[in-house]
This record gives sequence, C-alpha cells and structure tokens, in this order.
Amino acid sequence: MKFSLLEKIRPEIFFLYFSLVFGLIILIVTPPFQVPDEINHFYKAYQISEGNFVSVKHDNRLGGYVPGSLIKVTEPFLRLRWNENNKTNKDFIFKQLHEPLNLADEKVFVDFPNTGLYSMVSYAPQALSILISRAFALRPLWIFYLSRLFALVFWVFCVFYAIKITPVYKWLFCFLALLPMSLFVNMSLSGDVVTNALAFVLIAYILKLAFYEKKVTHLNYLFVLVLAILLALSKVVYVPLIVIFLIIPKAKFKSAITFYFMSAILFFIAIVTVLLWSHVISGLYIPYAEYNINVRDNATLVKGADMTEQLNYIVTHGFYFFDVIHDSLINAFDMYFEGYIGTFGWLDTHLPKWLINFSYLCIVFVAIANNNQKIIITLKNKGVLFLSFVASLVLLLLSQHLTWDVVGGDRIVTIQGRYLIPILPLLFMVCYNLKLSIARIVPIVVILVSTLTSLIAVYTLLTRYYS
Repeated sequence: MKFSLLEKIRPEIFFLYFSLVFGLIILIVTPPFQVPDEINHFYKAYQISEGNFVSVKHDNRLGGYVPGSLIKVTEPFLRLRWNENNKTNKDFIFKQLHEPLNLADEKVFVDFPNTGLYSMVSYAPQALSILISRAFALRPLWIFYLSRLFALVFWVFCVFYAIKITPVYKWLFCFLALLPMSLFVNMSLSGDVVTNALAFVLIAYILKLAFYEKKVTHLNYLFVLVLAILLALSKVVYVPLIVIFLIIPKAKFKSAITFYFMSAILFFIAIVTVLLWSHVISGLYIPYAEYNINVRDNATLVKGADMTEQLNYIVTHGFYFFDVIHDSLINAFDMYFEGYIGTFGWLDTHLPKWLINFSYLCIVFVAIANNNQKIIITLKNKGVLFLSFVASLVLLLLSQHLTWDVVGGDRIVTIQGRYLIPILPLLFMVCYNLKLSIARIVPIVVILVSTLTSLIAVYTLLTRYYS
C-alpha cells in the first residue's frame, strides 16, 4: 500500500514544494552576504541592473560604482566571515533592514575583480529583481533579500522543468538538486544560480531528445542552441556539457550528414560565443601584482596569482598541469567531497561527516536503482556522458588554477564542491542499469534523506550564525 502511494508521487511536484519551503527557510536563516563572494555578486548584479553590462576598470582597479548607502549595509556583515565565534541576531538584521537607499548619494567605486569578468547572463534574475526594487524605492537590504528570492524562484522553475521533461533519472535529478549545498547556493545572489539552472535544463532536454522524441525538429535544435549560448556566457568551463548532444540517435535527424552538421554548428557557435565574450572583457583582468596597491589586499585576489603567466607556465612545462590535477584531486579531496553535499558560509561551516558519507551512499543507490525499464543507456552513451564530465572537470580545474594559485604552484588550493553541481549528474548517470527491480524504493529514500539533510543543514546554519 505504501509503495503504491509513493509511486503516485511525481518527483517534479515533490521538488517544487520541498525546494520552495526549505529554500525559503535557508534564505531567511542565512545572514546577508554569507554565501561565498555574495557581496561581489550583489555589486555586480546592481551594476547590470543599471545597464552597465561590462565592469569598469579604474585606477588599476576592477569593479563599478554604487551608492554609498549600499556599501553601508554590506559592511556590518563582513565580520561574520571565516570566524565561527562571530554571531548575529534577528534584531541586528531587522535594524539593517531599515537603512535607506539614497540614490542621490555620491557613487563610490567598489572592487569586485573576480565577478567583474562575468557576463550579464549570470545575473539575469538578480539584476531584474534589483531593477524592480529600485523602481519601488526599496531599502538596500530588502533589495538584497528580494534578489535572493528571485534567484531561488528562477532556479526552482528551471529545475522543475528539467525533472518534468527528462525521461530518465527524475528522482536522481530531484535528489541532487535538493542536496543542502544546492539549496544553499541557489537561494543566493551567486552567479552560479543561472549556471546550475541552465546545466540541468540542457542535460534534461538532450535526454528528452535522445530517448523520448521521435524526431529532432528545427525548434528542438534551436532551443538546444540557445541553451548552449547562454551556458557559454554564464560559465565557459561547462561548455563541454553540449558534448552529450552526441547521444541523440542519428535516426532522429533527416540523415547522418544532418546530425554531424548540426553537431558541428552547435560546437562552433558555443566556441564563438566564448571567444566573443573573451574579446569584450579583454584588457579588464588585473593580476595582484598590478592591482592598486592601496586596495589589493582587501580585494578578491591572491598574491602571486597571474592568469597570463600561469597559462604560459602550463604551456611551456609539458605534463605539469596533469601532475597538478592528480595531486589536487588527492590532496583537496575533503574540500570538494564535503563541499558538494554542503559546506556553508565562506567555506567555514561544515555538515557532520557521517551525513556527508551517508548522502553519497544514498546518491549511488538512487543512481543504480532509479531506472526506466523502457530506456537503455548504452555503454557508448555512458562513454559520451563520462567524457563530457571529464572535459568540464578539467576546464574547471584549469580555471581555478589560473585564477587562485600562484604561478607554478604544485596544486590547486581551492576546489569548491559547489562547482560540481552542474556536472556530477553526468557522472552518476554512468551507474544506470536495468537489472535492479527496486526502483519503487527510490522515492521514499529521496524524500526521507532530503528531509533529514535539509533539517540538519538548517540547524547547522542556526548554530553557526546566531547567539
């Protein structure tokens, strides 16, 4: 009886209600600007809302101009970063909610060198929210919270759509999207919100074309093309996700030539998009050594890091980067292993290790058991999924090494688990099989474990930030 009731639960509906409830709870419980780089994301989104789509380079600094009253609201929360002993309370937050936004203030230049290179696509929902908020003359912290809400709703809608349309792994998509780290990041102003949403939709839509649709129409192809362009603009390291287009059977196109031509055009346009945006922001990047000496130690920069010199070092030192990848994946294992399930704050607030390990066991179980007996994912298709995952992972590690490590460093210091959110579904999908007959247990596992992890996540945030 219980199984028959669970079978009627639609994963996309469960995701919709669960993500909105716990997403809102985490949104409220997490104090302002306590998601990594959320201050810089806020400033960048504010700039875009004013129509300034490209960051400003001024006096050997990279950032933009914002009203002084906006900065006044962000500063009181800086002390919470990296110090577990620093707490806040609801009265303090409520007090900051009353601070006014004076658009007539003289604008002040603020540094956001890391988010300054992002495109406007990464901040579409946040910037739209800020634009509306300014039209209604809302106070700065209300603007911030409304932006979080817009980002959350955008992400929920996209993932709901992805779960609804995918012909396979509905419960796995649901489970991965409801992991504590996913909820934490995707209720924030982070530019990762749009990237995560686009990645889930792109993967699900290509799976739909591969295993559900009888033919790939021009409209289907156009939608994939638009998703690829937006993903390329949001974060270039995830462009290899479009490789999974190759799992679509050639028989669904007019001919094999049409399939290869459309695939080539898709890859070509994605690469051209990346090159065009790179051209737009060329000349904006400023390494630590050249950054304004008066502010560089408080900007989001690493002493000794230089993208250009690091890239030259990689090119001229043979297999150096492959050694870096090998050493980094081993030595930074705990960081990305734990971070994918949930490392909150500015990487200073951790979930219990037993919960991390238990979550992975449950993910693997769902990946193995959540099958569709009518669909076969061949070994060749699994190879394409795995190739897409590996290519994105290598680009991700490369981007981290270029940005955050000293030139010639022997390992990547920071590998954040949240960056794996768009690509780990591909890795887990390699576990797909039709031999197990326990798929009916999957919904109850997802529902119970998602509830457990989310409750512990909320408790962890409460004890971390509040007296």
